[in-house]
Amino acid sequence: MKHKAKVAVSAAVTSALLLAACSGEDESPEQENAAPEDVSGTVTFWTYPFSTITEASWWQPYVDEFNEEYPNVEVEVVMQAWQGREESLVTAITGNNAPDVVYFNPDFVPKYADQDLLLPMDDLREDWDQFYDSSLEAMTWDDTLYGQPMLMQLQTSYCNTDVLEEAGVAACPTTWDEFRDAAPAIREAGYYATEYNGVSTLNHTFYMYLWQAGGEVLNEDMTEATFNGPEGLQALEFIQEMVDNEWVPQEPLSIAEPFEQTEAGQGNLGYVMGANLAATREFVDPDVIETVPPMSGVEQVASGSVGAWSVFNTTESPEAAQAWVRFLGEPEFLEDFLSESGYLSPRTDLDGLFADDPQIAGGSDYLEYLRTGVQHPKAREIIDMIRPHIQSVLLEGADPQEALDAAAEEVNGAL
Repeated sequence: MKHKAKVAVSAAVTSALLLAACSGEDESPEQENAAPEDVSGTVTFWTYPFSTITEASWWQPYVDEFNEEYPNVEVEVVMQAWQGREESLVTAITGNNAPDVVYFNPDFVPKYADQDLLLPMDDLREDWDQFYDSSLEAMTWDDTLYGQPMLMQLQTSYCNTDVLEEAGVAACPTTWDEFRDAAPAIREAGYYATEYNGVSTLNHTFYMYLWQAGGEVLNEDMTEATFNGPEGLQALEFIQEMVDNEWVPQEPLSIAEPFEQTEAGQGNLGYVMGANLAATREFVDPDVIETVPPMSGVEQVASGSVGAWSVFNTTESPEAAQAWVRFLGEPEFLEDFLSESGYLSPRTDLDGLFADDPQIAGGSDYLEYLRTGVQHPKAREIIDMIRPHIQSVLLEGADPQEALDAAAEEVNGAL
């Protein structure tokens, strides 16, 4: 996909959009070739903890490097928390205090682009052809790019070889049936077969099993729920089977725990469906981690995401915000960021990034199986509608089909 050619926006149209978005700002941001010293303003930059990058101070050397070229731009780094992420953002927007640059995942883009709150990025840089098509498509809504990809996240599947050895399980499972065969022995050995996080995003939990069963959350034109069909029932019954047989620990079904306190963090799971390896290896011995291909049911699917920087059109310094985002997409910065955090590169010209770390490098082999979520303006609301019904099955013993049908009725009402 030649993305820039496909959805290019003329400089005049871009200027008009930005002027409107900035509520009558005198300065037009369409001067792509403005000298760096002529670009000025303050950029409020909302970032989040990424694996081992948890402090705002990590960013300061890169702000300093950016300021060597753009001396008149002040970048204010604000480290936000993942918990309450969207609530904090909505509060900032409604209070006319939105950040200039913010980290978005694919399901944020349709919502905020549909509300005409984001700056288009098709003309932000000249080297979009050096980015994976899938990373650009994930941040595109209505044929317009609204986010510069900065990472691709594959939730890596792995087994704990010590646990499997104690349980007498010869090989790490890679299919639902193999998992069912291995789970009882792992539990009998005093460990848990895997974990189901009931409070996490459904993109990494129920949706993943739904996709592996061959199902979809919504129909093709996104006007009706389909997750309550046979595939959704099969997925939910598989999860219920894990809970009923105590193959998974109870706490993560309803409680968000620090990773180091979880059974996964303590090395007590035989199989992990998806994890960030860089963060996992802070607590789990890398020598007992055996990475494997994504799990297969009817389909082979890995969960994950694309992360990107988006710019709100309420910014008072659009040129400065765009310059900072461009800097964050350069190979030199991404090499440092990705090496530290363990995420995969959205750029095709960073081959060999983890040449000395085959556990992480191997994730690139499975990007073709990556599913990131539902690209719909109400994607997050849909998750919030479905999750309580899933929980009613796992925690209260509700009938799976009735729970899915009730969730579908609620989602259809919102659609």
